[in-house]
Amino acid sequence: MIRTVKLKLMLTEEQKGSLLRTMEAYTRAFDHAARWGFEHQKCGKLELQYAIYYEMRRAVPELGAGLIQSAKDTACEALRQCKMRTVPRRKPRSAVRFPWKEAKVYFGSGTISIYSVDGRIHAPVVLYEHLKKYAEWRCKLSVLIWDRIGRQFYISVVVENKTPIEPVKGNVLGIDRGLNNVAVCSNNMFFDSSRINATRGRYAKNKQELQAKGTRSAIRRLRKQSGRERRFMTCENHRISKIIANTEFAVFALEDLAGINKCRWLDRRTKGKLRSWAYHQLENFLRYKAEGLGKAVVHVDPTCTSQWCSRCGWIDKKSRKGSIFHCVRCGFQLNADLNASRIIARLGMSEASRLPIYQPHAAGDEGDVSGVRSKCLSLAASLRSPRVVDTPSLNREQGSLRAGQGCDSSLEDPPDQQKIFNIRPY
Repeated sequence: MIRTVKLKLMLTEEQKGSLLRTMEAYTRAFDHAARWGFEHQKCGKLELQYAIYYEMRRAVPELGAGLIQSAKDTACEALRQCKMRTVPRRKPRSAVRFPWKEAKVYFGSGTISIYSVDGRIHAPVVLYEHLKKYAEWRCKLSVLIWDRIGRQFYISVVVENKTPIEPVKGNVLGIDRGLNNVAVCSNNMFFDSSRINATRGRYAKNKQELQAKGTRSAIRRLRKQSGRERRFMTCENHRISKIIANTEFAVFALEDLAGINKCRWLDRRTKGKLRSWAYHQLENFLRYKAEGLGKAVVHVDPTCTSQWCSRCGWIDKKSRKGSIFHCVRCGFQLNADLNASRIIARLGMSEASRLPIYQPHAAGDEGDVSGVRSKCLSLAASLRSPRVVDTPSLNREQGSLRAGQGCDSSLEDPPDQQKIFNIRPY
């Protein structure tokens, strides 16, 4: 398990000057490697290591070997990112990547030992109580950041814990993400997005009006409110993912939405909404929060989940009408997002049966189904674990879907729906 911890350094003015000179020397080494790579059209780290390592040491003699290697690797990554179409540029006091030997954080004593061009710097860091749990974790690398406005140094430390967390066993929760509802869970939890959409619309309106004015005061106002919408969405995704991760479920099933904004049949307005939709951030927050609790997140195929009846298993696009799902076969009626979340939960059960936390399975003679999608699993494969609900199988001849015999009681129709609007944890 890997985490990133951001710490504030308590430095004197002399120590700050040493680190600022280190940043400037790091930038010169970066520029040297980036120019050479662009001129020779090479971005391999090993190629640049053999070609210009000693040349970089002579060009920037005050910089140590560890930071020379780090600057060369950073230049290679920048060249690869811009596809070597131009020479990468960086500001003289941009962030510096330190190897683990060059910047060591001691969480027990709350101190840091970091390399500079004037020698090692030993200084205290602001260490809060909740950060002391990383005392036994291993530091992999660090990134030194200079806050120009506050004139403070911060360091982001990547720590790793190789001690396995005891996995939690339990049921699967299906989560349907959307634009009208941020998340709808199969246990009847709704996270409405009306407040989020209203806030984002207000920011967009203010930005449009200020850009239309173009005055100096309008530009100052734009700079002042820049990043507020992003921070607001980050806070909301943290809040929602924390509520979901702390439920009693052990596995969270999500649709694989990679490339959803590249669909050709979407209009321009819908594509704009999808580009500003922070569904991937919510997934990342939920994944690392679940990992810390010994839980897991799985992906399922999103095909036809909104047209699939969670009661009879019939698929028909006529069943979905706006926010209401009304099955044309059995007459079952439910909220469309809640119905989709139940289908996602049922598909996630077959995926969860192949997770390491549910191993080993009982021995059997069924074939390997590791490469088979959730909807096309055979009945024998879906029964590999007693916790798994029979996944509805696809009948290609009739074009219908048959639900399995066994069903989890948690997927039965509830007496009423529980709606959650803008819940804030206390």
